[in-house]
Amino acid sequence: MITIDQMKDSMNAGANVLSEDGAVLGPMGQLYVDDATGDPSWVTIATHTMGSPESFAPLHDATLDGHDVRLPYTHAKVYDSPKMSQDGHLSPEEEQHLLRYYGLMATKDDAAATADAARAGTADTGRAVDTEGAGVGRGRTSRPEGDYSMTRSEEQLRVGTELRETERVRLVKRVVTEDVTMTVQIRREELVVERVPVKDGEPLYDDGQGTFSRAERERLYSAVETAFNGDVVEVVLYEEKPRVEMDVVPIERVRVRREAHTHDEDVTGQVRKEVIETERVEL
Repeated sequence: MITIDQMKDSMNAGANVLSEDGAVLGPMGQLYVDDATGDPSWVTIATHTMGSPESFAPLHDATLDGHDVRLPYTHAKVYDSPKMSQDGHLSPEEEQHLLRYYGLMATKDDAAATADAARAGTADTGRAVDTEGAGVGRGRTSRPEGDYSMTRSEEQLRVGTELRETERVRLVKRVVTEDVTMTVQIRREELVVERVPVKDGEPLYDDGQGTFSRAERERLYSAVETAFNGDVVEVVLYEEKPRVEMDVVPIERVRVRREAHTHDEDVTGQVRKEVIETERVEL
């Protein structure tokens, strides 16, 4: 059971009221205590827009989560709860209606319940208290005298950066074949026949008048015998042929490095904020 002092500390710290799963239902509004025991029994939460009544929730089985108050009910349960007049007191009929809604009281005829409460002497079962512990009469709020404050909240756009992988680069060396045409000079030998006429040549014959030695006469007749036999002279011709050889030589060196570049980018988002307005209430 949460004590009255703990609830005062939570209200002074601007605590929120949480649902059973820890979600924020809204800021804590007024605190209602039992008239007989003085123990905290009800709390109001601003679960609706400005100008709408606050939701009542029982503090039965509620626990503290830091300064926040955690209720054993879902957001929808509290949101759809019956809306009561916030005049500083809960009448027996209003409290019983809320208890039946939250399953803390068996369903019963309202007139009979009212009569039971009257017989018990509880004309008003719950009253609101301020954060200083003083009781607040009918028609007054649970805030200290002269302190009519309200917390205004708004969303703020928070922009950051995260690092994501955009591209991966891998250096891969492949062999590509291509045709290359080059011009090279080729030399070759060709046979050239040159005919040179002989002028003033002396005939080689023996008219029997001359004086030839035996050796000279044999050479003369040998030359005459071979002059018409046909000489064979072999000449070898040469030519160059192209020869292709492959040499592997380095051409270029490829290096990969990373550079970080920055640029400005506009980020747009919608944020909500609360606006506090004053409304006149007819008494």
